[in-house]
Amino acid sequence: MKRSIMEQSDLDLLHTVPPYHLQSLVKLRHMPIASKGQDSVTPAKTSVSTTTIPDIARYLFEHASIHEAIRGLNETEGLILRELVACGGRANSRDLALYFAIGGVAHAASGAGGELSAITEQSGGLYPTPHPHGPFEQSLRRLLLLGLVFWGKQTNFAGRDYTSGIYDGVLIVPRAVRDVVNEVVKKERNEKAGQKVAQQEEIGEGIRAFQRMLYLYWSLVASMREGLQLVNSGLLSRAALRQVMELLVQNGNMEQIRTEQDVPRLLFLRLLLMKLGLLQERQGSLQAVPEDEFFSLPLLERARHCYRLWLESPFWNELLYLPEVIVRPGPNPLDPAHEEVVRARKVLMERIMDERAETWQGISSFIALTKLYAPYLLFPRQYGARADRYSVGSNPYGWDFRLRRGWLTHREGWHQVEGGFIRAVMLGPLQWLGLVDIKNEGNPPAFRLAQGASLVTGDAPYTIEEVPWGRLIVQPNFELVALAPVSEALLIRLDRFAERLGLEHIAQYRITKASVTRAIQMGMHAETIQQVLEEATGPGVEIPQNVQYSLVEWERQARRIELWQGAILLEVDEAGLLDELLTNEETRGLLGRRLSPVLVMVAANQLEALQEVFWRRSYLPVLTATPVQDNLLDSGRLTAREPQWRLHDDGLLQPLYAVTDLYLNAEVERISAQDEQTSWRKITPALIEQACGNGMTLEAIIRFLQHYCEGGIPSSLLIRLKLWGGGYGEQPTIQVEQAPMLHLSTKILQDLQTDEDLQYLLGTEIAQEGRLVRVPAENLERVVELLKERGFEVEL
Repeated sequence: MKRSIMEQSDLDLLHTVPPYHLQSLVKLRHMPIASKGQDSVTPAKTSVSTTTIPDIARYLFEHASIHEAIRGLNETEGLILRELVACGGRANSRDLALYFAIGGVAHAASGAGGELSAITEQSGGLYPTPHPHGPFEQSLRRLLLLGLVFWGKQTNFAGRDYTSGIYDGVLIVPRAVRDVVNEVVKKERNEKAGQKVAQQEEIGEGIRAFQRMLYLYWSLVASMREGLQLVNSGLLSRAALRQVMELLVQNGNMEQIRTEQDVPRLLFLRLLLMKLGLLQERQGSLQAVPEDEFFSLPLLERARHCYRLWLESPFWNELLYLPEVIVRPGPNPLDPAHEEVVRARKVLMERIMDERAETWQGISSFIALTKLYAPYLLFPRQYGARADRYSVGSNPYGWDFRLRRGWLTHREGWHQVEGGFIRAVMLGPLQWLGLVDIKNEGNPPAFRLAQGASLVTGDAPYTIEEVPWGRLIVQPNFELVALAPVSEALLIRLDRFAERLGLEHIAQYRITKASVTRAIQMGMHAETIQQVLEEATGPGVEIPQNVQYSLVEWERQARRIELWQGAILLEVDEAGLLDELLTNEETRGLLGRRLSPVLVMVAANQLEALQEVFWRRSYLPVLTATPVQDNLLDSGRLTAREPQWRLHDDGLLQPLYAVTDLYLNAEVERISAQDEQTSWRKITPALIEQACGNGMTLEAIIRFLQHYCEGGIPSSLLIRLKLWGGGYGEQPTIQVEQAPMLHLSTKILQDLQTDEDLQYLLGTEIAQEGRLVRVPAENLERVVELLKERGFEVEL
């Protein structure tokens, strides 16, 4: 870890020490320092003058002398000195005392700490009362007596004992002492590293569980035609939240949960999936994005990607979850984190990764230790004094940080705000990502690095072989069983053509005619399905014959009638010429499916290339366009045909028949796009706006949909159509008038506006273009909410 540079030189440090303490150092360290006129080997018996300080410094900070002094320290004194050196050579004495009090000096001295019982945390993070004979104060006194540690010049002694350990001040370790201590620590680490047997680290179960939860959340949204509904705040609706909790939360009490913010783990999952590009918000709902690439990546690569997104992105804000601290005005649930929060995460992760992976450590103890290393964790010093950092105007956030009862001081406040931030990181993203283990039973919360955490947080190339995935068993009763461990990539492929029955240690699916038909409608083939099954079952394992036959038969039934839109056909006069074109290497790739002895489809986007080949061979093909029926949307003439769709309020056009009218379908494609989840057509604002901009009238679109959609257009969608197509004029804004109004005739109003007493008491006249309607006060909030959902701009 990087050490901070000491602001004073070792010599300048001695100039701040009282003369009596310098004299004590000369005697205690047996320095051969002589005053003027004395023999050089005779210890000084008079007070030390400033002229002898350089001589004292040369001996006091001499390499061998420091080694000798360090060897005489007991274990507690050595630990205090090492901790001071590790945090940069300077720290507040009471912060250091708090760390040793919370963690326990005996626990720290033992260096083992494998058992949680050794952790004796104090409640509330209160600073211990200094005592002259306390173990910490006595150890600090000896370090001061030996000249290994000094007080900063800001410390006020007012004639008191310089070597007392009870003061509240800054402790400074001279540069020379720090160099020797670092040398000793480095030597010990190298010896331990040489004795340690290298063991191959594996990915922990928590990391695997988090990746499985990502898949489950994504697959839930992908299976829903209309996605998960969002409210105006951007959070999931209560009904959508209930569906997610039923899948991902065991024994979840929905009655105690009001919003998605009350379940931060699920909110974190959702926001991370959106950051990964696997989910996206569209027209007030959460929709899944078809994505095979991410789940096909190795497990470690996925885990690293998720960790880096959390570490470096502002999508998650831990300041929303500070326990026992009120933040005003504070962030909204979906507000991005401040850049200082992102920076603090990185600093915190450096501290966490310095801890021993197998050791349980109390979270309160770690907070006290972090204060020594990063006192300006969330609040940079340039924003003002530490005493004012929790007040608005003295921090980068522009917020007030308060307790529920009273104000925060800069000292205890650190353990509430910065400490609350550390707890929010530990008990939140790090635990959810599977990077730390948390222990709460019978003791204050403690943590340790989880198995595989160093692999995820590091950048070293992954040299560990991936755990082989369990194989798939295809049973004659059409059930599929994927043995553990199950790859998420395999689950996604099975989801496309099979129905999931269960997903615990093994994955259970069933192939049905409906699931296969749905897959074929989405573009799959029976051959592709069989190939997926063969790859998953492993080499040498045959798929049951009845399953193979059923897949082919179900595809044949699903494709008995097919409509090809926008297809280009090539017709020749002799079958032999077509045989030659299909066998020729130059033209074979330009042609598609053969439909008859003299008719073949041209591959997509290959018409021009095929024409060039014909021209080089002296063929002059005739290009014939199919006859086009009059555009109903342009002409406005509606033919007598049965309704072909049922129009939903979200714009989806649900076909009423397996095959809709070819010409009507061509018309509806001009104002709709194919929905990725359902493969139905869907009316979108952009296409309506584009159609109206190209000369199509909104009235013609509405008449067409009213005529060919069963039940017409839902009223809420009709309002949105008019908004998209400009049917309400240039100002589709609704104003909420809450002031008292007078209902009177035009003549009376004109007279009142000229009255010398009344004219100054009346407001502006309501524009005659608008209409007023009464709304009961108890219904106003709901009316405004619904108007905004319809797309209106509402001015309050």
